[in-house]
Amino acid sequence: MVRRRQFIQDSFMAAAGTALLSSHGIPAYAADNLVIQYIREKIPAFEIPPYRGERYKDQVPDTLDIAERALLGINCLTGITDPLADREIFWFADFHRNPPVMVHDFSDWCQNVEGMMESLTLLRALTGSDLNSNVDKIWMETLLKSIGPDGLVYVPLGERPWGRLNHAWMTPVWRANGTTTDASDKTVAQLTGPALWPRSISAMIIYYLRDSNPIWTQAIEKMIEGMSALASDEGDYIFFPAGGYEPNKKFTGGLTADNQLMPTGYLALDGGNIRVIQGLAQYYRLSGYEPAKTLAGKLVNFARFHADAYDRDGRFRFSAYEKIGPEWFVEYSHAHGGQVTLEQIKGQTLGGHFHSHAVGILGMIDYAAAVGDRELLDWCKASYEWARMQGNSLTGFFPEYIVPSYPSCESCGVADMIAIAAKLSQTGAGDYWDDLDHWVRNQFAENQLTKEPWIYHLAESSPEKPVAYNETDHQVGKRNLGGFAGWASGNEWSLKNGIMHCCTGNSTRALYYVWENIVDGTNQEFRVNLLLNRASAWADVYSFIPYEGRVRIKMKKSCPRVVVRMPEWLKSGSSEPVCKVNGGPRALTWEGRYVVVGSAESGETIDLAFPIATGTVAETVGAVRYTMEVRGNTVISIDPGGRTGPLYERSYYRQPTRWVTVNRFVTEREIVW
Repeated sequence: MVRRRQFIQDSFMAAAGTALLSSHGIPAYAADNLVIQYIREKIPAFEIPPYRGERYKDQVPDTLDIAERALLGINCLTGITDPLADREIFWFADFHRNPPVMVHDFSDWCQNVEGMMESLTLLRALTGSDLNSNVDKIWMETLLKSIGPDGLVYVPLGERPWGRLNHAWMTPVWRANGTTTDASDKTVAQLTGPALWPRSISAMIIYYLRDSNPIWTQAIEKMIEGMSALASDEGDYIFFPAGGYEPNKKFTGGLTADNQLMPTGYLALDGGNIRVIQGLAQYYRLSGYEPAKTLAGKLVNFARFHADAYDRDGRFRFSAYEKIGPEWFVEYSHAHGGQVTLEQIKGQTLGGHFHSHAVGILGMIDYAAAVGDRELLDWCKASYEWARMQGNSLTGFFPEYIVPSYPSCESCGVADMIAIAAKLSQTGAGDYWDDLDHWVRNQFAENQLTKEPWIYHLAESSPEKPVAYNETDHQVGKRNLGGFAGWASGNEWSLKNGIMHCCTGNSTRALYYVWENIVDGTNQEFRVNLLLNRASAWADVYSFIPYEGRVRIKMKKSCPRVVVRMPEWLKSGSSEPVCKVNGGPRALTWEGRYVVVGSAESGETIDLAFPIATGTVAETVGAVRYTMEVRGNTVISIDPGGRTGPLYERSYYRQPTRWVTVNRFVTEREIVW
């Protein structure tokens, strides 16, 4: 079995052994009139409802704006799709070669496995954007076409010339006659496995929330039936056997925990078993469908007590599979200033791949919240607090692998921690809004690709390499704007390669989690949890941070109670925050970390001002010791600075507040996610 990331960590195998190359950005397979054969030909009809809401121009402080970042995210989610292959994504972007390219291979399935289909709808609901809107229906159609008679999602391999390259999690492939093979076998035409199911459920839930079309809930429940029939039920837990499955698969010797079919460690995590929990939990919360609850609950037991993925305290277990070829950990660390030894890696029992473990915790939080399991929620909280210590809590740098002095972070892991912090805070299991504020403003925001010239400057000094048949060099920088880094360091956007778009899927979904939680409004209370720019039906929030310690709230609806969370550098009960309503003074009272403004009428403007200071701190991020200039929670400069795709070039925050004109959208109906 080949790990999804291993081929990049060792050496990138784009299309070894073929001389069929593309030219001028036009893939060679364009001449083949590619027609992909899905497992299902006829699908039910559906329509995509328009994204309704209020649209207007506004002037806002030029500070971090999640809606503007979401627009960039839509650019990437749709821009990296292939018009010659049913808008399938190019899953990988390589900037460290000349020319920079995007690459097709088996891991294009990140399109639904890592939440890209889910994220695209969420970001459109957030922004109202119709950029490249033709992609949405094609993605929805291909998802329906990929659902087999057993309800499971299948990847078509036969007509996609790159479909078998670097296949992951699909060995062995179980066949209808009970024998096994692998995905490189050209007689395998359709393939499914647990990694393909969970975010497909999540995407269809969102489609249903928007159009109320029963085709989505019917497909979800059929999928849950198919999953339940496939699972090995061990009483208090279940698992799905390791590998991939053809239609009508049979398992030689039956399914038991004793016949070595049960995946453990990394295979249970990234291979899909534990990832399945979140989609099931989300569907149970929506529908009360008991089979979803039962399946998710037994998978939670598998994750916690049988999969050898977490210890009893929720700490991440470093599985033997993750340590295959551990020399590369040492080589990569040493190449970027680290000092880890081979003996340290071999001796580790805790650690391993950050995202695979963290996204499992995220799913279990959704399950705990859906069923009211406080003990599980507390366990997830303990896991989060341990994971938080494995990275840099100031910036939100969480290493791709938890090993000593690992030099880069994968945006997936940062996104997971932001999502977990939001959900634990939502449920009342903890108060982690300050964590989220730090990480969103720093590593997460910097990991999103917002400019492209440096990509081409880097390419000019990189080795020349012909563009292979599964690659394109057409407008690579522009099409990837809004994507998220796969290998960012503390000061550099890309230590190697560029983007694994699993990072874009998870991170664009995290953008929605952040946006959703900035404010919370009801007829009785308008609450501001995060001091970020945000338009809403209740009020618009204008954040001046970090230029100055100030936030402005323009009320659109009258509300008997407005409460605003103060920054962590202000002590609860402090007299430093000063409030004015329509220019007149307003006394404040404190409730925990929030100040209570009191009632506010439609049309009134609330101004809150408070001190904000600039300081210098020394922090070790990855393998390097940095000196950072920090204003409030925001890193505005870092030393040493990056060279090719430098981070934290934010000297403008030392100047008076800059203003920008933006297009605001206030959705008619928010999706609670």
